[in-house]
Amino acid sequence: MAHLLVYFYKLKPEVKEKFLEISAQTNKKFQEYGGVTEQIFKLSTSPKNYGISSISEMLNVEEDEEIWIGLLRFQSEEHARMTMEDFDRDSEVNELLNEFVAHVAPLEKLVFGEFVSGQEVVSV
Repeated sequence: MAHLLVYFYKLKPEVKEKFLEISAQTNKKFQEYGGVTEQIFKLSTSPKNYGISSISEMLNVEEDEEIWIGLLRFQSEEHARMTMEDFDRDSEVNELLNEFVAHVAPLEKLVFGEFVSGQEVVSV
């Protein structure tokens, strides 16, 4: 069963380049430790309104912030645990985290969640 770690980042536009630079470095480490994929996206504005709450509203995004999302995919929950234990112990990764907090955003500007796949969708 697939396992996904999801990070929402509330960032000031001026830190975008530093964010992407640090993300590229942590992605290399993530893959070194066996992570399947890491993808990063910026939330775009949409003219569509379906009558439901938007992510920006739910995350209380300030006017001068952007929402970015990081998706880390694993083969299973066990694979995620093993990979992230090694990743979290890496001194270079910890240095990058400290650099992120100092130059990109404090940890309270991040939202995290873990997701496991439900039933597989079957195409007909």
